[in-house]
Amino acid sequence: MNSDAREIRQGSFKWYKRRWAFLVGLSIFQFFSGISFASYGQINNFYVQFFNATPEQVDWITNARNISAIFITFPLAWFIFKGDIGSRNLILIIAGSSTLGLLLVTLSLVSRSLFALIVMGQILCGLAETVSLSVTSSFAVLWFPESQVGTAIAINLIGISIGDGTGYFLPALLVPSANQKILTSNELASGQRNLRYLYGSFLGISAVATVLFTIFITDKPPTPPTLAQDIKTDEQQEPRTFKNFFNQTKILFTNCSYIIVCITIGLIIQMVLVENMIMSEIIVDMNIASDISPERLSGYIMSVFSLGDLFGVILGGKIVDRCKTYKVLAISETAAVFLSTVAIALSIMFKSTTGTYISNGLFGIFVGLASVVLFEMVTQLTYPIDETVVNIWMSPLQASVALLLGVLGRTMFQLWGSLGVVSFQCAVTLLGLVLCCLVSPRNRRLEVETTQNDIKTPLITTNKS
Repeated sequence: MNSDAREIRQGSFKWYKRRWAFLVGLSIFQFFSGISFASYGQINNFYVQFFNATPEQVDWITNARNISAIFITFPLAWFIFKGDIGSRNLILIIAGSSTLGLLLVTLSLVSRSLFALIVMGQILCGLAETVSLSVTSSFAVLWFPESQVGTAIAINLIGISIGDGTGYFLPALLVPSANQKILTSNELASGQRNLRYLYGSFLGISAVATVLFTIFITDKPPTPPTLAQDIKTDEQQEPRTFKNFFNQTKILFTNCSYIIVCITIGLIIQMVLVENMIMSEIIVDMNIASDISPERLSGYIMSVFSLGDLFGVILGGKIVDRCKTYKVLAISETAAVFLSTVAIALSIMFKSTTGTYISNGLFGIFVGLASVVLFEMVTQLTYPIDETVVNIWMSPLQASVALLLGVLGRTMFQLWGSLGVVSFQCAVTLLGLVLCCLVSPRNRRLEVETTQNDIKTPLITTNKS
């Protein structure tokens, strides 16, 4: 499209009010992604006895969420590139996978012999999370002006934070306290019943949200919200052949900054996975507190992390809306993540319950800040490639890192105990900081000028390297 035609069409850009309703709906499914992540680690001992499993086997209830991303990415990216799966179908995949996954999790609690069913449910919940994370920033730039993209990403990610907090907190309250090592059959039955009601309630909410999305969600707004989105749409009219798909994928995977950011997202955002699975065991191992059950103390500590993450995501959205020097933001925030993990390690080393609360709250704040910035960096570094394809390819990279972290975290605990785990956490976040320093500072989307009068953020970049 020539420049004259673009000038004529600039007045037709439109922001639809229904974008906020769609965003809240997506946030609900992010909430369930958080639930699928956080519900199992704090009550590891309950599941060990309920399913007659080992702690390592119970870890796979959580780790299973990452399996889908590794295997589904290639066919999903191809279908998205061909145009066979638009935003509407992607959101319906999220909704359907989340609902079916919660159904299997609920059914697994009917009998103590259905351990495989809960793992299968988690794999489906992981599929929903994989697609959901790929839609986060693409939905934001598809429906929102540049001055609201950070806020849209933040609201989407808020669902994960609230889901994490709920998953950390509620199951630990609903299962019997296990100050003793062995639970009675009545205690196991009570926990089984309470958890079944909990997941059944989540299942009902997910089913209703799925029906509403099926009725109302559309592929894209009839009119694009920005000139950058309009130009990108015009430039994507190339033939949808496998050769072009291969070339586009090659461009992504030869973009060193893109690969680095994807790995960093896996390191920074998924590092909490280790604490999630092992915190209650760390509390027992280090004898941090004796007046409360390890499960509940772990749930409380990790809930403080989630509250911090919630605050960090909201603050991150506001910062990203106003400040476009993403590399500087990423470096400063991952540095803060590293320092907070050092504080966690020191608190655990000195058996300080208060310090563990505070350091995990700070850890949550800085992880939330970093996550918003890193997700926006991905779309900046790869413009004008379709954001959904970009984020779909990000999923197996960060999921593979997460799976590796989960396995290594358990290995560190078996070999060197609690101090080995927290030292590993510090080393991983330090690696994330080093990787952020290697990322290109270029902001490609922001180099597209706009004439929107009410956009407060100057759409310019000071770094063109």
